[in-house]
Amino acid sequence: MITILFVLVIVAAVVAMGLKRRAKAQARRASLQGPGMSPEGAIAIRTFADMDDELRRRHCLCGARFSLAGEGTRDLGGRSLRVARLYCDECDESREVFFDTSTLLQ
Repeated sequence: MITILFVLVIVAAVVAMGLKRRAKAQARRASLQGPGMSPEGAIAIRTFADMDDELRRRHCLCGARFSLAGEGTRDLGGRSLRVARLYCDECDESREVFFDTSTLLQ
């Protein structure tokens, strides 16, 4: 009887770990598909303050805020894009966020 309970506890733990891993993988995939996560989905901004506001709202999946690791400009098919590189100091996650600056007010 104790052996059966022990096996059930192990099976429950393995299932719980698998569900947690799957949920984390789904959350990561979703976070990589949102606005600004690709050049095609670049976020249109009118001022650099709009860009700063958007970056301040970004959080890593671990819950920590991203730090700005750098910025650069890319021209892609006649579109001018600003790319912000973000880094999480807590878990070492990094990503790029794309902004469309073609309607930027100067």
